[in-house]
Amino acid sequence: MKKLFSGKGKYEKQKLPYLRIVLSLLAGVALAVVVLLNVFTHIFSVVQYYGDGMQPRLQDRQILIVLQTQNVEQGDVVAFYYNNKVLVRRIICGGGTSIEIDDKGAVSIDGTPLEEPYVAQPALGQSNIDYPYTVPHEEFFVMGDNRQISMDSRLEEIGTIPVDRIIGKVIFDFG
Repeated sequence: MKKLFSGKGKYEKQKLPYLRIVLSLLAGVALAVVVLLNVFTHIFSVVQYYGDGMQPRLQDRQILIVLQTQNVEQGDVVAFYYNNKVLVRRIICGGGTSIEIDDKGAVSIDGTPLEEPYVAQPALGQSNIDYPYTVPHEEFFVMGDNRQISMDSRLEEIGTIPVDRIIGKVIFDFG
């Protein structure tokens, strides 16, 4: 006796390739999500900047992409931890150097005047440390670009930033 109905019609045979395509797409999306999560967990950080201390370079509530590295140098804009917050400032000099800031805000590193085209208006700003100040080894002296109002290494409360508190350097900003 011949079977008249096998249970798998033309519809069932056509549904199988579409199911494979959908499953392949879902696997691809899942893989992309895992890769992006790893990249933004171990290589980059997304930080929202708050405040006016880095104007004109950065604006309040701007989104920043930070390359996670402790290999930073003078002039880099970096994100770092301070009292369970993330602050963003510019590295002025590293450990073992001497910094001096005069009453008009002119900065000298080891006696050499520092050119700062990123500063709109030089100012001594908020400062309660004695100059010349020698930066401890493995630490950085940081300042905001808006020198009149920025709270930074010129204040004993913030001080210099140890290497292990640096998240990384800002490589892209938008918003």
